[in-house]
Amino acid sequence: MKPNPGRSRKPSVITNSRWLAYATAGAASVFACAHSAEGAIHYSGPIDQEFKGCANIATFPLDQPGDFIRLRHTSLGCSSGYSGSGLFNVGGLVGAWIAGFYNNCGFKPISASNLKRGQLISNRPFVPAQRESAYFAGGCSGGQFTGKNNRGYIGFRFNNGSGDQYGWARIQAGRGILHHFTLRDYAYGDVGDRIKAGQKSSNERVPEESDGIVPQEESLGGLALGAVGLLAWRKRRSRATR
Repeated sequence: MKPNPGRSRKPSVITNSRWLAYATAGAASVFACAHSAEGAIHYSGPIDQEFKGCANIATFPLDQPGDFIRLRHTSLGCSSGYSGSGLFNVGGLVGAWIAGFYNNCGFKPISASNLKRGQLISNRPFVPAQRESAYFAGGCSGGQFTGKNNRGYIGFRFNNGSGDQYGWARIQAGRGILHHFTLRDYAYGDVGDRIKAGQKSSNERVPEESDGIVPQEESLGGLALGAVGLLAWRKRRSRATR
């Protein structure tokens, strides 16, 4: 049987320019899909508001009217000679929660956890926010923002009827018994966002708590480098077979 002259056993060859076009198109589509699935992260910008004294309290807005975070500093007896406390609360139209745990204080039974940069907020244990705020420095629970660990992030979750939204507030507390503190900044994501402590935008790549570096393969630059590497490999292979 004669071979069909219309068929060729020679494998089809994809030119280098076409490989680059495929790689570039793939990188662009991955980049577009990744960002189309993401919402926005809303960042407060630098606040640097200091809290000290008796019943020093301030409220900051979140997504909708009725959604907020509230910070308070209180001193026993309203005197600078007594110990003070730092307290945090969050509100949502439907519900609100604080990344934290229950303590042994009967009248303020919640403490806020001290989160590190890069921790995924949604993975933390949460407790329902109460009418009274949660301790994070001082008070009968001691708080986790003390001593060498006097700075970090408080995680929170709130719902205004559209779904759960997550956020963080960056705190720096004093190391004395007065527990004065400063709210540096805060941020929160839209419904469905996976926001990490310290993340200020959807494009920002914040390392996971256990990672030493930011994974480059998730970026468009990493995909572009992969395309260039593929072309270089093909050139070297072509020269070796000549």
